[in-house]
Amino acid sequence: MKTLRNIDKGCALLKHIVRQGHWPAWEPTTRIIVDSYHYINHQVTDHLCQAWCNPAPLNGDAPNLVVVVNDKQGNPYYKRAFNTQACEQLNAWIGGFLTVLNQMTVSNFNLTMHVLLFIHTQRVIAKQEEKKRKQEAGIEVVGSDEESEDEEDSESDEEGSEEEEN
Repeated sequence: MKTLRNIDKGCALLKHIVRQGHWPAWEPTTRIIVDSYHYINHQVTDHLCQAWCNPAPLNGDAPNLVVVVNDKQGNPYYKRAFNTQACEQLNAWIGGFLTVLNQMTVSNFNLTMHVLLFIHTQRVIAKQEEKKRKQEAGIEVVGSDEESEDEEDSESDEEGSEEEEN
């Protein structure tokens, strides 16, 4: 199985690898994918990106990226099994701390980033466990993880602006 590399603008990297003549060495071992929004909004005429950077290929080339699940009526459908937007979501969350981070020494920055990443990981795990508990209890889970992440970001933005006013 190939190693998957999810790279923002991965198609540009792939073009560079091809132009440099290194693709024959990479092709047997690596698949470069782009995030789902990049792929959807990319030009249809960019055949390299369309053929090689699809984050949800249905040709069996990367079976762990797409799974078949059943809807409430039992009808099967394809679903992305990998959140290609996770890095974008994390970067957006960390961006809320940018003003403070930019003022830190290197050692304080490193410690703070470590703590922030730990906190973020704990929050993501807690949300996944809560979602699983609700599903097991038969409670309908409304919205996606991305939507709840956006809601939390807007809530923390509101809390931050309230603190600034005080």
